[in-house]
Amino acid sequence: MVRQGVLIALIALVMGCSTVVSRLGPDRPSGLYPATNTALELTGDLWCWYFLACPIVLVSLPVDVALDTLMLPVDMVRLLNRDESEAKSETIATSAVTEAS
Repeated sequence: MVRQGVLIALIALVMGCSTVVSRLGPDRPSGLYPATNTALELTGDLWCWYFLACPIVLVSLPVDVALDTLMLPVDMVRLLNRDESEAKSETIATSAVTEAS
C-alpha cells in the first residue's frame, strides 16, 4: 500500500515536466506543441533509455499534450510576433544595404 502511494506521488510530480522545461529553458523551441516535440525527441535518444527516463517521459506525454493544447493561443501569439519582428529586421537590413549602394 505504501509503495503504491509513493509510486503515484512520484508519477504526479513528473507530470508535465516537459511543458515546464520546454517553455522556461534558455533555448526553448519555437513553434507549436513545443513540449510534445521535446518529449518525442527525447525518447529517440539512447541515453534516455539507458537512464530509464523514457518510461517517465512517455507516462507524462498525455499531460504534456493537454497542456500544450491549453497553451496553443499563447504559442500562436508568440510565433506571430516573432515572425513579424523578423520581417521588420529584414526590411531594415535591406533598406540599409540599398542606401549604402
